[in-house]
Amino acid sequence: MTAHPMIAVVHSTTASIAPTTAAFVRELPQARLWNLLDDRLGADADRLGTVTPPLRRRMLNLIQHGIDGGADAVLMACSMYGDTVAVAERICSTPVFASDMDMMNHLARTRPRTVAVLASLEAAAADSATRLRIHLDAQHADTEIVPIFSTGAAAAAAAGDLNQLVDTLAADLDGRDVDTLCIAQYSLSPAADGLAELTGLPVVSPPHLAARAVRERLESAS
Repeated sequence: MTAHPMIAVVHSTTASIAPTTAAFVRELPQARLWNLLDDRLGADADRLGTVTPPLRRRMLNLIQHGIDGGADAVLMACSMYGDTVAVAERICSTPVFASDMDMMNHLARTRPRTVAVLASLEAAAADSATRLRIHLDAQHADTEIVPIFSTGAAAAAAAGDLNQLVDTLAADLDGRDVDTLCIAQYSLSPAADGLAELTGLPVVSPPHLAARAVRERLESAS
């Protein structure tokens, strides 16, 4: 690993930049972050209900842009494009990381009875829950997954109103009987500590786990 590796991070909202930065300050403080933003990636996928081939090409173009600019690794901060990693790995020699794969690995190891997947986009909640189900099934984990679309979370995250974000996510749990909370999107991850305190439940969120995975991959390659 170089002394100051450059990590290109592809965002679909400005609200995911600060949580990603905080995660790398903690896990890989010497990294230089290069934030690449297409703020329609999430909204367009949510409107269409899926990641279409043109949307996937937009993500791949941003990944390639980061690599062409000298990135030592690329992290996708948008959860809905997680399956694009498989395509990127076939065409790129630079390591490319999905936003939440390391969080899913954590859940496969801990095997909670029931996990609520919290997201601010309806398609993101469904996508994350589906990919988590596939991942847990492959690990023979029979965890029940409850996707929760939080209607007010996006606005609270965009406004930087952490208290409102925590309260909104907690309210949308609506008394559901779950024993672990999973935050699907980087933009919502600042609420993790407050949500854990308010609900008394363990909360997993992706940025720190992803930053740690980037660090470990770069260290192992050096």
